[in-house]
Amino acid sequence: MLAVGLLLLFYVGMIGLALGLLSLPYVLQVGPRLHTLLTVLCVAAGGAVLWSLVPRLERFEPPGLLLTEAEHPRLFEVIRDVARRMGARMPEDLYLIADVNAYVSQVGGVLGLGGRRVMCLGMGLLAVDNVSQLRAAVAHELGHFQGGDTRLMGVLCATRQAMARSLELFGRDEHALLRWPLAWMCGTFLRLTQALSREQELVADGWSVRIAGKRAHVSGLRWEALHAAGYRRFLEQEVWPLAHRGVVPDNLFEGYRRYLASAAWRESLGELTAAASERAPCPYDSHPSLDERVAFAERFDLPDVPVDPTPASTLLSNLEALERCFTQRLWPHAVELMSWTEAGARWSVLWNETASRVQVRVPGFCLARVVELLQDAAAWGPFAEAIQPRLVGYRAPDRDERVLEVVSHAASAYLASILAQHGMVWRTSPGEPLRLEREGEPVDPTALVEGVLEGRLGVEAVEGLCARLAVARDAAWSVREKEREEALAPLVPVKVEHAGDAVTVCAPFSRLGLPHCCAVCGGDLCRHVETRFHVGGVLNDDGDITIEVPVCQTHALQPHKAFKVRRYEQASDLITLEVPSLEYARLIQRSNA
Repeated sequence: MLAVGLLLLFYVGMIGLALGLLSLPYVLQVGPRLHTLLTVLCVAAGGAVLWSLVPRLERFEPPGLLLTEAEHPRLFEVIRDVARRMGARMPEDLYLIADVNAYVSQVGGVLGLGGRRVMCLGMGLLAVDNVSQLRAAVAHELGHFQGGDTRLMGVLCATRQAMARSLELFGRDEHALLRWPLAWMCGTFLRLTQALSREQELVADGWSVRIAGKRAHVSGLRWEALHAAGYRRFLEQEVWPLAHRGVVPDNLFEGYRRYLASAAWRESLGELTAAASERAPCPYDSHPSLDERVAFAERFDLPDVPVDPTPASTLLSNLEALERCFTQRLWPHAVELMSWTEAGARWSVLWNETASRVQVRVPGFCLARVVELLQDAAAWGPFAEAIQPRLVGYRAPDRDERVLEVVSHAASAYLASILAQHGMVWRTSPGEPLRLEREGEPVDPTALVEGVLEGRLGVEAVEGLCARLAVARDAAWSVREKEREEALAPLVPVKVEHAGDAVTVCAPFSRLGLPHCCAVCGGDLCRHVETRFHVGGVLNDDGDITIEVPVCQTHALQPHKAFKVRRYEQASDLITLEVPSLEYARLIQRSNA
């Protein structure tokens, strides 16, 4: 009732404002010329307010691959059985999407009235759920139809969009008197409607428990929350780095199944499980927390329902071909699709780039220097700064850890690239480290290098391997001229100018990295403080720019003392900063080298 009251108050208030603007020229008695100008301005303003309230007709874009009953009868049989037991109408369309998720919506019609029912099932959901858990998910989604949630959400979403457009209309500082009441109303409306949405989720959970049983519902909730995070991690670690190189595995879901059997998944299981239940609730959440949903389900006193452990993916016909087709639809602009057996060779390209960076940025480097580096802790810092310039001036508490990461990866990549030049073959699988192999002898270069760095292995382990493979101690990685130029190219070009007491740096703002030390005094980094600076010269839209300023504990409340923004050009993205000293300017230049 509060939400509906705010909805009505918003529309009445905005329509009243528009009518007031339209009638203003006739209320005020002004001269003819001023009357014409005032009339034009008021009509334009009133029309803009009314236009912001008009619902927008959104064209429906299919969210995924349309599934038909003729192609997948077993899947439709399960959905039809759940709908029959609930007394619900079947959705008109069923789409396959990529996520570990499912949702329903009502498309077409006006404000949620009319239109057709659409259900979306995630391929990731089908990949990890059993049939009982899928039935629970389907019952939950059909429960939204039964509760009329999709019709109500049409009205609420249209109102939220109208409020957002109205806020944008009164976004300037000179409209503060109108903006602040509207912003309060919008925030209150969002909190109330999101609380309503959370209640709707619990009502839909009730359907899930009654139809599929408490065990299937609760295990499905936990399993899907775990795998939603796991699938994102799989994409970040195993797919995105290759995709950025224009290569995509031809079956994402086969890769995810392999990932679930990997050491990386076993190691992250505890962390992901804890994260799924430890997330703090927020008044703007659309769903209750996992613990709240489980506690709600546990309150039901219902007979136990046997669990069908059959994988839900078996309900799809010709699964492998469907997964490959679906992957291709997800990556329509991929340069190349590859099988997972080729992943090792594709990952090797990234490691070879690191080897080239080492060879070019550390003069005279060779295989013997790898062994020397692993033994000499004093050399780790300069070596890491040469490979990763962002570590120049790095004075945060985790410096040693970051340095060790760079040394470990760079030494591993260099060693592996040299060994691959001498006949070893790259091998990997989702969630497993990149390995080398020759005549049945596997080598994990990362484990080998980390073992020496941590003191668990002696350098003779590296030397013995190289001797068995007949690799000379002075073997070096060969670098072509183009690779040399790429390795030497700065992360960001930084120009330093010194005139009198003023020192300035000029660089692309969006790419510029500030050294991890206090920007005011150069001391140990405590935190980054988001700080607004007024822009001199050519202004951006509002005359201010925000910079994350690194500061020490002493200057934590004085980040504004770090810089003056002399100039910022949005078109070129070039920013000119006046900095405290020439030494700090040189530090910025080196950390972006």
